[in-house]
Amino acid sequence: MSGPYNLDTYFLVCRQTGHAVIIDPGDDTRNVMGFIKEKKITPIRLLHTHGHADPFFSTQEFKRTHDIPSCLHRDDDLFFKDPGVRKQTLKEVGLPPPYPADIQLFHKDVIAIGSTSLSVIHCPGHTPGSVCFLWEDHLFTGDALFAGEAGRTDLPGGNLDQLIASIRDKIMVLDKRTVIHPGHHHGGTKTQSTLADEIRENIYITDFILDA
Repeated sequence: MSGPYNLDTYFLVCRQTGHAVIIDPGDDTRNVMGFIKEKKITPIRLLHTHGHADPFFSTQEFKRTHDIPSCLHRDDDLFFKDPGVRKQTLKEVGLPPPYPADIQLFHKDVIAIGSTSLSVIHCPGHTPGSVCFLWEDHLFTGDALFAGEAGRTDLPGGNLDQLIASIRDKIMVLDKRTVIHPGHHHGGTKTQSTLADEIRENIYITDFILDA
């Protein structure tokens, strides 16, 4: 699914139990609810790759009808609670940061989804607590890495050096066949990629890491 900010919302579903996590519920809530009803799945967690408003676009409304926790890395949960950061973010992004998370995530956390699980990879740079979620050979990268691009670092908490280090040390070390599911895609960009393709084509890798 792709939400109103060209943000991609993903459902990861256990085939055996029907349990599911929703990664970055930024799509219209009616679309999210409709998909859940159509597929007859049971959501158990709302997972957010970072603490900006867009990955939380439908979180609060969704939580009113489903008693499940929202999850965010501790560093973003703490960072976006700061009144000064909240004011600056509202000014620069145009939307306030979301409410505090119900569950704080940490690097290398493992989240069970029925009979399967995914792991949390802390990838700061876009925000202090940005994360990727790794399930088997699929990586949900949020704003840490897009197809051919990467997330902005000029917003509160952004740091280009950290972002490059995260891509180099946390993402590029994975199997090159890993499928990349980016947090956003825009007109003319791919909805998914592979790590091998990104190493060949992504300017943040070719120019900032391989040519450094």
